[in-house]
Formats: sequence, structure tokens, C-alpha cells
Amino acid sequence: MIWNPGEFRAPELLPSNLNGQRFLRATAAMQAHSMRALLRYQIESVSFLKRRMEEDLKLVEKLTGGDEFVDAFDVFVNFIQNAASDYANEAGKFVSMGAKLASETAGRVRKQAETTMDDMAAATLAT
Repeated sequence: MIWNPGEFRAPELLPSNLNGQRFLRATAAMQAHSMRALLRYQIESVSFLKRRMEEDLKLVEKLTGGDEFVDAFDVFVNFIQNAASDYANEAGKFVSMGAKLASETAGRVRKQAETTMDDMAAATLAT
């Protein structure tokens, strides 16, 4: 007996398999999307921390590095002002990244919902 592979495709034998495959593909795509977003957040966090640590090092060097007298209060106040500004700007970046992520996610969900509705309509017409 010779088997024709086209006769034994799983989606035709079991229609529920096709839905299961779509579900698994959609789940994997959402996980990959989440992972990309998480990595973007981490990259931004690490680069911000690197910049802030460099500023911390500069503060210590200004306060202790020279032979001349440095007005510690002015140096420290300037450092705190810059740090507060940097943290506020970074918070704005994170909010912007979150809004972009929410928009991308909504677009993906909308596209998958439309695909599901089209598939359901096609299946209804086919029967």
C-alpha cells in the first residue's frame, strides 16, 4: 500500500489541530514580543545606570581630586540637581517605551482577532 502524504495532513484530519497550531504560534509571538520589550527596558536601564555611575565618580573626583579648595556645597548641589533632572528624563523615557509597547501589543491583538474572525467566517461558509 502506497500512502500519499497529502491525504494525511493533520489539519484536514482534525480541524481542531489548525486552531491549536494558530494558538501556539500566537503564544510564541507574544512571548517573543514580551522578551524584546523586556530586553529594551534592560538595555535602557543599564545605559542609564552607567551614565549615573560615571557622574558619581566625577563627583568624588571633584571633591577629593585636586590640591585646590573646592566648595563642596556647590559641587554637591549641582550634582543633585543634575541627578534629579536625569532621573526625571529617564522616567519619561520609560513611560514612552511603555506607551509604545502597549500600542504594539494592541495592534498585534487586533490583527490576530481579525484573522480569527476571517477564519471563522470562512469555516462557516465552507460548511
